[in-house]
Amino acid sequence: MCYEERLAVPRLWHVWAVLCAGVFGSYFTVYTDSAGIRVSVYAGMFAGMEVALWVLGRARLTVTEETVTAAGRVLPRDGVREVAVCSDIRTVLAPGVYAVTRPWIRTGAWIRTVSDAWVVSCRHPDEFVAAMDVSGRALTSTDNG
Repeated sequence: MCYEERLAVPRLWHVWAVLCAGVFGSYFTVYTDSAGIRVSVYAGMFAGMEVALWVLGRARLTVTEETVTAAGRVLPRDGVREVAVCSDIRTVLAPGVYAVTRPWIRTGAWIRTVSDAWVVSCRHPDEFVAAMDVSGRALTSTDNG
């Protein structure tokens, strides 16, 4: 395997999930005196938020010798024509571009294939482009997909 990354949410978001479970759980436990009900409500709220964070961050970006996989969609590497590092992926997003982006990851890579263009979020775009082993250049704000 040349490159693999999970586009997980930041770890601080899990701390915020505890705080939100406490705030939102208090709305449902305000009229009960049972400690068991309160604990189960808070635990259920936290579990629900953790499941939501897991779903948000379960997309993977993988480069192997034959394919590039982004969030379950597979692209053969022999179809890749150009790859470039994007310091801010928002500058290259355009209509018709296949995008696997996460708002908490601003850096990424732009990939031109035989038929279309892709924009993928990744935390280490230089390593991703090096794993692709395709010539490319750094994109500027004047470039668009």
